[in-house]
Amino acid sequence: MGHHPGHACPSQGPTTSARLAWSAGIFALSAVLQAWGGFWTGSLGLVSDSLENLNDVLVNLMALTGLAIANRREPSDRYAYGWHRLEVFNTLAGGLMLLGLAAAVVYEAVLRFRHPHPIQTGWVLVFSSLGLLLNLMATLVLRPSAGTRQERDSSLRTAYLHAFTDALTSVGLVASMLLIRATGWAWVDPAIALVIVLVILRGAVSLLADAAGILMHRAAFDHDAARADLMKLPGVKGVEDLRSWKVCSHLTICTAHVVVEAERLQETEPFLEDIEQVLGEGYGVRHLTLHFETGAMAARHHHRFIHRHEATGAEHPEHPDDLPHGH
Repeated sequence: MGHHPGHACPSQGPTTSARLAWSAGIFALSAVLQAWGGFWTGSLGLVSDSLENLNDVLVNLMALTGLAIANRREPSDRYAYGWHRLEVFNTLAGGLMLLGLAAAVVYEAVLRFRHPHPIQTGWVLVFSSLGLLLNLMATLVLRPSAGTRQERDSSLRTAYLHAFTDALTSVGLVASMLLIRATGWAWVDPAIALVIVLVILRGAVSLLADAAGILMHRAAFDHDAARADLMKLPGVKGVEDLRSWKVCSHLTICTAHVVVEAERLQETEPFLEDIEQVLGEGYGVRHLTLHFETGAMAARHHHRFIHRHEATGAEHPEHPDDLPHGH
């Protein structure tokens, strides 16, 4: 028994894709301005801040590209969930690229600690202030509409938090330039660059961890909490073999064996509706497959998942009792 409500969610105001596209454009403009300003003024802090904006450009464009391609590729017998997982591979590529860029900034910062470069602090203040203004604009664009499902959209929420972080790093960059103008401490510029690199690394590691978690089929939500909520439903006597995973950041899949007080198939329809509501609204499940069992059925087999990589070479397993029960 399954439920597949679709991948797109209606909402008031601009769609998630529109918000991501507008913010990507703003971040791209900010990244170009600050990178050019950094090379022209000699400020490594500006260059690293431009990389932080590039991070958000990549995140937004990868989400948009993945959605655009996936929405044009219908699920098939060969690709059960279409091409939605393309987003995950894009995320891995972007995260690895950011690690490389961060390493280059760290290398340059170490050199500048040894051999400080002159900085045009006045122009750096102009470029960093423009960057701050653009980051604030992107933050407003990405702010989810109140009272809509966009508030629960993980991609939009992540992009919004990234934009807010960018605005804070821009504030730090402006403050560092004011400090250099007041004291003449040139080492402050590579120091603030390293601080911004830490922010970039945190974002890159988070991207890589999320992508790896999806590829490893990490549980998409707290199973103990979900099982407890399902057990509160009338007539539900047990929840076994509960599994959840994400195909991409938007699509959560769940399967379970549910022991219910029913003897005929038509009696399970109310249970299906209640369980769909609990898992859909409370845990973001977008595609649900359930196997209903009576108490007697559940008692006749176990629900352990057993898998061994080692092949014996024999046509039949040596220990048939180790095989899990299949449906």
